[in-house]
Amino acid sequence: MTKTLGGEEAVTAMRWTQEDVIEAAFTTLEAEGLEKLSLRGVARTLGAHLNSVSWYVKTKQTLIETMADTIVGTVRTDDLPADPVERVRIVAGRYRLAMLAHRDGGRLVAGTHTGTGNTFRVAETIVGALLEAGHTEAGAARLCWAIVYFSLGLTQEQQTPAAASAREFGRLLETGAYPALAKVGEHLMIADSFDARFDHGIGRLLAG
Repeated sequence: MTKTLGGEEAVTAMRWTQEDVIEAAFTTLEAEGLEKLSLRGVARTLGAHLNSVSWYVKTKQTLIETMADTIVGTVRTDDLPADPVERVRIVAGRYRLAMLAHRDGGRLVAGTHTGTGNTFRVAETIVGALLEAGHTEAGAARLCWAIVYFSLGLTQEQQTPAAASAREFGRLLETGAYPALAKVGEHLMIADSFDARFDHGIGRLLAG
């Protein structure tokens, strides 16, 4: 069934495309963050009526899922090395960078289950490489999930302001109640970059 709008509403809606709406949504996300993202805010950014946005995306969740699919759609699965383990490492890195390219990108993608061609394309590349590397079918599936969850979690952590948590961590260590953490505290909270944590984590996952 085709939805119809009458008179001035139809003219207003047809001024914009879905690509315009999603572009405005990302502009709104960068300015206001995921918590404040709304259809009304996107319409305001677009300079359009709310019905021009809701014509393409009916709810905030639909908007978020479309944005997540757009982010995953930027993950390239071409120009990869012959070695299957390196292919997984590179695609996982591209997946992380695609999320980091947008404010709250990790939380946005983590909150969706789009099941679209873009998601399947990335998963197909990872699982295919894992199978080629000798993993069992069950092992490849579980390792794919582990890589996705690790990438999502670390990205969200990186995109969360950490100054307060670092101060709290230091205060707790000073109590002497956590001697093991005190020994590695610098590595946990100071010395390691998020890039180093990602490289180490992916390396450990792929090493089996």
